[in-house]
Amino acid sequence: MKRKKNIIFIFIILCLNFIVNCKAFNHNSFIETFILYEKSKKELKNERFNNVIFILEKIKKNNITYFNDDKIRIDLIYAYYKTNNFDMALKNIQQFIYIYPHHPHIDYVSYIKCLINIHLDQNTFFKILFKYYHNNDLNHAKNTFFQLKQFINKYPHSLYIPNAKKHLLCLKYRLSEYELNILKFYFFQKEYMAVINRGEEILQKYSETESARKALIYMEKSYNSLKIFDKAKKISKIISLNTV
Repeated sequence: MKRKKNIIFIFIILCLNFIVNCKAFNHNSFIETFILYEKSKKELKNERFNNVIFILEKIKKNNITYFNDDKIRIDLIYAYYKTNNFDMALKNIQQFIYIYPHHPHIDYVSYIKCLINIHLDQNTFFKILFKYYHNNDLNHAKNTFFQLKQFINKYPHSLYIPNAKKHLLCLKYRLSEYELNILKFYFFQKEYMAVINRGEEILQKYSETESARKALIYMEKSYNSLKIFDKAKKISKIISLNTV
């Protein structure tokens, strides 16, 4: 009986010792993480983004206390974005949204995702700048357009709404120009029904743009070429009303 009591006593001592050691380890880990995080903030302020990434990735890997985990992830997303490492930025955005779906700054993270797609679209745009428009794909632009509209609808009170709307407007004009160039290509190929169909699509999607007004002119000419004069007259009236 006495031996059994001794075993229990030793077991309790070992457990207490383990708990004390764990607390000490966690305390030391917390202090180390805090120091590193403060250093990352200084590096972020000085825009040394590669240093920020190195420090924050180290914290993220060893952050057993989950000290400022959300802030660390947000700063890491921003640093990857600023270094144009979009793949890693998007990967971290995906992780953040999964872990913190109702975070108060989820709109900021979602906005960064939109900005990344804008940059990817611009890169594609400059690559195709000197090629024919009708031979190129605008997947990035269309995807970004959809994401921006989704962002504006989902976070109507976000601080980033004014900027998102500016980007959306620029993208709308860019997409409408792209569609207009396809329309012109069809027109000079004398594919008049394709011109009319493309024109109606431009009017539906981008009615407030200059491209829409130009599309009407080509639509009128196409109807005349097809000898559909009643439609041509209607288009002509619309053009007159828009030039007043």
